[in-house]
Formats: sequence, structure tokens, C-alpha cells
Amino acid sequence: MKKLIFCLCMCLIMPFCANAAENITLPQLKSLLEQNRGKVVMLNFFATWCPPCRVELPELVKLREDYPQDKLMIIGLSVDENAAPVESFIKNAGVNYPVYIAGQEITDSYNISSVPHNAFFAPDGSLIISEPGMAETSVLKRVVNDLMKDK
Repeated sequence: MKKLIFCLCMCLIMPFCANAAENITLPQLKSLLEQNRGKVVMLNFFATWCPPCRVELPELVKLREDYPQDKLMIIGLSVDENAAPVESFIKNAGVNYPVYIAGQEITDSYNISSVPHNAFFAPDGSLIISEPGMAETSVLKRVVNDLMKDK
């Protein structure tokens, strides 16, 4: 009975924890990418203060809704220096994918010089695209669909 109550409590708590932004290290990110091998993975580097990022965010929420979880994984990586505004920002935006705070090591390893910046990994885990700038929904869908076909 205790296990059942615990499971029910976790089911109620998990939706609130899903959007909590936490710091992620490069080894943790690499592990997360490895765990999602077999899926198309999109890394979206953004900042709460970035106007184009704010425009792109609803498109990413919609993109996440348009594909099954076992086919597409979107991971948000905030480059904000202060993590305080990130959690309320992603909650208010209705973000439906995990978001982490990316440190200098991660931004350096992906050569992030501006945001937004999107990186796409094929299901085999290889980095296919890493480009700065805001992408339109049609472009995002085309890239995801093409990478899914290549599987």
C-alpha cells in the first residue's frame, strides 16, 4: 500500500518537476544524448533575455507536441548567467521538454556565440546540424523529418 501511495504522489509531483531547470555538465549532457540514441535530438540554446528566443519558444513547444516522445527529444539549454529567471520563464512559456542551465564548458564545446542556436543529432547520435539563429517551424519539421527518414 505504501508503494502505491508513493507512486501516486510521484505521478502528481513529476509534472511540476519536469520543467525545473538545473545545471548540467558536459559529461551529463553527453550521457543524456547517449540515453536518447535512436531518437532525433535537438538542443536549443536560448536565453530568457533574448527576443528571438522568446519568439522561437512557442514553435518548439508545438514541435514537441507534433512528434512522439520515442522519435524526438528536445533539450533546452539556457545560457543565462543567473539561473533565477529561467524556471519561471519556462513555466510561463509552457515548455514541455527538459531544460537545463548550460555552463561555459558546454557552450564552448558547441561553439555557441549567439542565441538562439540549434543543434540536431541523428538517431545514430551523430551531430548533423549546429547553427545559430531562429528557425521557422517549417524548417524545424523538415530537418526532423529528414533525420527520421535516415534512421
